[in-house]
Amino acid sequence: MLRKSPARLEDMLARMEGEIGRLDELVEEILTLARLSASDGRGLSRQKLDVIDLVTEIVEDACFEGAARRVRVIYQGADSFIADVNGELIYRAIENVIRNAVKFSSLGGSVVVSSSIDGDRLKLDICDNGPGVREDELDSIFRVFTRASDNLSVAGHGLGLAIARQAVERHGGVVTAESNANGGLRVTIAVPSALASSGRWEL
Repeated sequence: MLRKSPARLEDMLARMEGEIGRLDELVEEILTLARLSASDGRGLSRQKLDVIDLVTEIVEDACFEGAARRVRVIYQGADSFIADVNGELIYRAIENVIRNAVKFSSLGGSVVVSSSIDGDRLKLDICDNGPGVREDELDSIFRVFTRASDNLSVAGHGLGLAIARQAVERHGGVVTAESNANGGLRVTIAVPSALASSGRWEL
């Protein structure tokens, strides 16, 4: 492309940089899925860390991402939740859901991330004010390469939510989605402080 249009060097470099970034993100997501598929959760390396620290860090980054479309990202809830988790995978799971909410929120809208602790379980609710998802597609959006039929105009590969669900389930947790009463989507992530001997639990 540059050989054909050498005068457009800057435009072409910017376009290539964007495309390389998207390819890099796609490859990283596919590799993460491969890692998750090869593990039942008990073989994951784990560390004791504060999951709320991860959440607040992700929210801060999401605020910058949403600023271009005037989308606010707000966190409210618990100050701390120590868990025995794979930090990279839990970070990726929460980040994917929050970034997805920012991406689909309406211009000038908001994403509210709230948390609560029930015994040894952390529950995160991520709510946006976007177009939402049809009731019959609420579970299918967590399948690999599947996207909501009403949201196909927004760029994406249909991997983020699939990674989020698999990563959380490998920790014995649960991820679900439901429509908000006032529009938009609510995704709930529930994570135990440690992987129980019986594995996964339900909401």
